[in-house]
Amino acid sequence: MKSLLKTLDIIEAVAEAGSAGIHEISAMTSFPPSTIHRIVTTLVERHYLKQDKENKKYSLSFRFLELGTKAEQQFQINAIARPHLERLVAETKESANLAVKDGDNMVYLDQVQSDHSMLRLFTRPNARVPLYSTGVGKMFLSQMNESDLDKYLQRTRRIRHTPYTLITREEIREELALIRAQGFSVDNEEMEEGVRCVATLIFDHTGQPTAAVSISGAAIRITPKRVAPLGNLIKTCASAISGELGFNPTY
Repeated sequence: MKSLLKTLDIIEAVAEAGSAGIHEISAMTSFPPSTIHRIVTTLVERHYLKQDKENKKYSLSFRFLELGTKAEQQFQINAIARPHLERLVAETKESANLAVKDGDNMVYLDQVQSDHSMLRLFTRPNARVPLYSTGVGKMFLSQMNESDLDKYLQRTRRIRHTPYTLITREEIREELALIRAQGFSVDNEEMEEGVRCVATLIFDHTGQPTAAVSISGAAIRITPKRVAPLGNLIKTCASAISGELGFNPTY
């Protein structure tokens, strides 16, 4: 933790100065030059800082601009998606959710609840859930190429959250093929017993998946017969949000 705090202090010092050398950063942070050198070397290797070859000073790299753009996009998605989520709830009488991929997990950004309150458990805003056991996560897995999917399955420890959770490679690959064919995914009580979700992807102006939208409800209400109609509704919703983000599939 102390090393992390020092790293953040160094980044903030460089940002404040615009550019600074080892001894200047040391004076601003009171850390010894050897500590500064070790940390900035790692930050350069990870492309968070860059060093001027002539004066040897360090400055922030465009990596921070990339991260800032992603953060801005998330705020933009929230604002654009909210009225669409509200319409989904009005049409379906179930809760609607917005989530984004963060590494090997999904993070819920927003939720519009239905009159049923039992679904605050794992779809609440800021909740972090796995890719393989959620409708929103499986949508992103369905977009991975074979190489990336293999790497994901190799590094991920898959837990059977309920008796319905798909954990074997064969089960997951079969499920992803179905998702690609129908254009939406179903969390069939895989994350929480008694809860069923239907999800699909939102695309940004470059045509890349940027978020996922889902409908969540009790399995006794979202019956297998309702899944296909809900899938069509949520695809229409996601298409409208994608359009507002600048996505045009005819380009």
